[in-house]
Amino acid sequence: MENTNDKMAFANSLPSPYPTHGKVAMLDGSRFNFDANKVYRMPVDEWKSIKDDQAEIGKLVQYFITQHYTYQVPRIITLERYYSGDNDIHYWASDKAPNRADNRIASGLPRYITNIRVGYQYGNPIKWGYDNSRVDDAEEQVITDLLKDFNSTTDEDYHEKAMGTNLAITGRAYELTYIREETNSPAIKAVDPSNAFVVYDTSVDQHSLFAVRYYLEDFREQQHFYVDVYTDDHIYHFKSDVNPNGGLSAVGEVETHRFGKVPMTEFSLNDNRMGAWESKLDTIDSYDKALSEMANSEEDLGNSILVVSGDVETEEKETITDIEGNQLYDEDGNPLVRVTKIDPKKQIMFLKPRVIENGNGGTTVINSTAQYLTKSLDPAGWQTYIDQLMKDMHKDTNTPDMSDESFSGQATGAAMSYKLWGSDQEIATQEALYIKGLMRRLRLLGNYWAAISELPSEDVMEAFQPTFTLNLPKNDSEIIANLKALKDTGSISDMTIQERAEYVTGVPAEQEDSRMKEQSKANQQEAQTIAAQALADKDKTKVGDSNGDDNSSTGEGPNKPATGAGRDE
Repeated sequence: MENTNDKMAFANSLPSPYPTHGKVAMLDGSRFNFDANKVYRMPVDEWKSIKDDQAEIGKLVQYFITQHYTYQVPRIITLERYYSGDNDIHYWASDKAPNRADNRIASGLPRYITNIRVGYQYGNPIKWGYDNSRVDDAEEQVITDLLKDFNSTTDEDYHEKAMGTNLAITGRAYELTYIREETNSPAIKAVDPSNAFVVYDTSVDQHSLFAVRYYLEDFREQQHFYVDVYTDDHIYHFKSDVNPNGGLSAVGEVETHRFGKVPMTEFSLNDNRMGAWESKLDTIDSYDKALSEMANSEEDLGNSILVVSGDVETEEKETITDIEGNQLYDEDGNPLVRVTKIDPKKQIMFLKPRVIENGNGGTTVINSTAQYLTKSLDPAGWQTYIDQLMKDMHKDTNTPDMSDESFSGQATGAAMSYKLWGSDQEIATQEALYIKGLMRRLRLLGNYWAAISELPSEDVMEAFQPTFTLNLPKNDSEIIANLKALKDTGSISDMTIQERAEYVTGVPAEQEDSRMKEQSKANQQEAQTIAAQALADKDKTKVGDSNGDDNSSTGEGPNKPATGAGRDE
């Protein structure tokens, strides 16, 4: 995901009718346009009739860009704004008086849910197993080495996380496969969903006809929109000096690529292409409003209106005069005065009852009071409300609440599995869709490597079997105990044990296997050295015997006992 530099696209994502801040009405009715998440399709025959005509392609692409920019980009950027903490509450209307608190607190729920999901699903690297039943060992080594080098040079581990982030936010992610400039090395790049789309045919299989990437270049106050169109064999380039809805003019040369298919792949989080928390935007807005209104209430409490009834003894008074300006006096001859100003900063205020003369000669006494005018708060009710909103967020998005006390370091693997059971059901579908995109990536690479004779056939890439390993909290003691139990059964291979042990040791299974072989070889060499030394010592002893160094066994030589020594004869 990227922060757009297109001000018009950003403005279109705000609650209508932006841009007058503080004057925007709160949401009523549908949040997004009916076509905000539409899949673009067209008859394949119409496409084939123009696919080699750059001018006609420009006209067709202009139509789809206008649709995408007008109806789909506002939704995508809205979701990206929420992930960045720029929620719609920042743009709602406010009818509060200028001196009233008007806090706009945006919650971090979208970022929390996104990061939890991405870390859980993509925290561990994807495993690229290979079914070698189709090729011999030498060919398998070439194939797996090609992919290993590709994954290393493209930082594939981080790339998957970037793709997963786009998926969780917008429900879709786009991956561009390309060749690095002045090399023959393929690479992949995650493209912002607000800048890309794919157009498919109308068949059940939904084949890609072409893909579009368009973006704004803003340099020295000069803005230009650039458009790249990818077909199954060519790349066309266009430019617009006005906006994406303006006329496109061809620029540069038409490029030829060797991927054999449209080199941009669309990944979907689910069949509806909805973000992980998109269905709960209303709940997020309600949570933001609840937090903001409580903050407003607390702030207004310190700025409450002081209500004073009765008379106040204060130095700031003015005399009361008649219409001619003559001083008026009471019956006792005291000048009549009125309070002109109450100083709210004074820590002491003297109040006195007001005495009103009645017409019958009596008096009425009104006691003086001074108190702040405040709203009556219900903290317990407010807490219950926001707790329910938060509970609904976690339940409806299948996101675990990590602040839950049951998510403790003492929880067993089985207990954690039950807590994450809802997430796992949803992730199972998401993994299947993601693997579908991964296999398309492999086919594109296979087509290219076969075209440049790096592979015997593109079909060999079909034997890869990518698998996910969910990033669960680790309990090393429990994992080691389970591995030992599995090994003791004798029915689990050492490689499988090494793969599972990676979560504890942090050493990849292949590297661990290599280390084990090196250690075994070193142990064998050490044993051979010890055996050779022992054999040499034994031979040395035999040589000493043959030279007569020790003839004690024959009763001759220097060790021969003295005759009659130590006995009576």
